[in-house]
Amino acid sequence: MKQCAIYNSSLRFSRAVYGIMVLASFFIRNEWLLLAAVILMVLGTISLKLNIPYQIHALAFGSKSEPIQKELAELNFVSGMTALLLLIGFLFVYFGKFIDFAWIYLLVVDFLIFLACFVGFCVATLMYVFFKKILRN
Repeated sequence: MKQCAIYNSSLRFSRAVYGIMVLASFFIRNEWLLLAAVILMVLGTISLKLNIPYQIHALAFGSKSEPIQKELAELNFVSGMTALLLLIGFLFVYFGKFIDFAWIYLLVVDFLIFLACFVGFCVATLMYVFFKKILRN
């Protein structure tokens, strides 16, 4: 698998930015802020160079920490899966279907984003490892 060097603190910062955007969209009930977070996450899935919060933090504070090696496919899977989950919630809100359920669902996804950011426990990473192990056999 292709490895890439990333700054873990910058990755956590970008996740925190996305989490704050989703949380703010929940509190002000603004689906367009939610869509902006989804678009930024999709850009980060396409390329780490397009992950704007990550790049800003890496430019400002990257030289203060050592980069670590991670699988590029893992980073793309985590970012893409999170963006997909948020997009599903956005579509429910946008089309007016199960609006209260959709906002609660988005709050749960946001909790998982913050869990990955602050605790370091990422459900999408566990899914990636699980799928990788199953597909390898």
